[in-house]
Amino acid sequence: MEFFAKTEADRLTLRHLAELCFHRNEDIESISLVEGKNEVEVCLEGKEDSVRQRAPIDLSLHGTAVRAKNAALGKAFFLAAKRFTDYVPPYGNLFGVRPVKVPLFYLEQGMEERHVLQLLEKEFFVSPEKAHLLTELAKKEASFAKNVEESDGMLYVSIPFCPSRCNYCSFISASAPKHLALIPEYLSLLSEEIKKTGALFRQKGKKLQAVYVGGGTPGILNEKELDELLCALRDNFSFENTEEFCVEMGRPDTVTKEKLDVLKSAGVHRISINPQTTSDATLARIGRRHSAECYFEAMELSRKYGFSSVNCDLIAGLDGETPEDFLSSVEKVLSFAPENLTIHALCQKRAAEKKAIFSHFDGFGKAMDAAHRACEEKELFPYYLYRQKNAVADLENLGFARDGKECIYNIAMMEDLCDVFAVGAGGVTKLVPKNKDGKILRVAAYKYPYEYLSDPGKIDENLKKIWEIL
Repeated sequence: MEFFAKTEADRLTLRHLAELCFHRNEDIESISLVEGKNEVEVCLEGKEDSVRQRAPIDLSLHGTAVRAKNAALGKAFFLAAKRFTDYVPPYGNLFGVRPVKVPLFYLEQGMEERHVLQLLEKEFFVSPEKAHLLTELAKKEASFAKNVEESDGMLYVSIPFCPSRCNYCSFISASAPKHLALIPEYLSLLSEEIKKTGALFRQKGKKLQAVYVGGGTPGILNEKELDELLCALRDNFSFENTEEFCVEMGRPDTVTKEKLDVLKSAGVHRISINPQTTSDATLARIGRRHSAECYFEAMELSRKYGFSSVNCDLIAGLDGETPEDFLSSVEKVLSFAPENLTIHALCQKRAAEKKAIFSHFDGFGKAMDAAHRACEEKELFPYYLYRQKNAVADLENLGFARDGKECIYNIAMMEDLCDVFAVGAGGVTKLVPKNKDGKILRVAAYKYPYEYLSDPGKIDENLKKIWEIL
């Protein structure tokens, strides 16, 4: 399939739209865009047919020239695509990672909620159910943003190591024995970076609102290593204004009484124990070494500690699973009454060992709807959402929480509400401009642990950049 447009950005947009509509092998040979003064025209050329479709660039409706043009492009494309396919993805022509930003923009411009819903359905071809979901999430996030001050900052701590690599995974994590042997040296350098970042925090007058220790699998640390890491955080940052301290333990087989004792004594509020599925057969296929029973035991143990919130992750569309298998996992996880449940739609990653097959996704749309209903029956409601390309049934990753138990860090990260500082390999510090029209600035560490360890000077170099930006 070929794409023709004046700019690379427009060609990329056409490619994204084609991936949404035509991943089921429709016979499209080329797609082209012609931009006029007040309208765009999209032409779809098939092997036996072609169609042209125009759409107006409505600046009065969409507020900015870029937004108005992209909306017109998407509308013209979808109207033309009807000639070749009857498939309409649930999020219509919204292909970005953060679709909640779309209704949020229009609500902030003063548009009434009912008109936002109509806009999503008629201009962006979003299904009524997803339009309602996005709009409700936009309202929640707008309310949360009012509590974030300019001086607030959050901290992400990267532990990029795993006991084994899942076959669907493309995250930066090391699992080979020689890489796991790097953990002591890695933690030593990480503690130095924490110390220097804490000093910058104090000197710039930042208030630490939330801390998130993620991975990889942070639970791979033994209790002594975990204690040293959390002590380094406590020693170098003021937790006076910290509303949330989260440690993503990750795999259930890393959860022990000794580690939970360390977490509790360090004042951790929120932990995450992630089974991904409760099917032993699936766990074996995807390369995880724990059993469903191991997850059940970890949840029962964690409940004795009274953490403010326990999150669990599940994935829809894992290798060999049916929608019924997925819903069985949802039911079993909900039986433990977690304060948070995050449901991910499996997506095909280029770097993953196992490649997803689109035909395998049939039925997961309805299964995801059933999972949403099951969560809400247990008083778990959606609070943050993001999407990835090539996801099961073109669906989303969606976090559910009890009222008042939402993960602050997740919301702030998705909607760019404040500065997020990252320490460790693979970390990316994100500095959010005070002006909404300003550009977010990112400062990235080395991606892999061995790179991080080979050049400690990169830490000072990055901190200098951050200091100058702030």
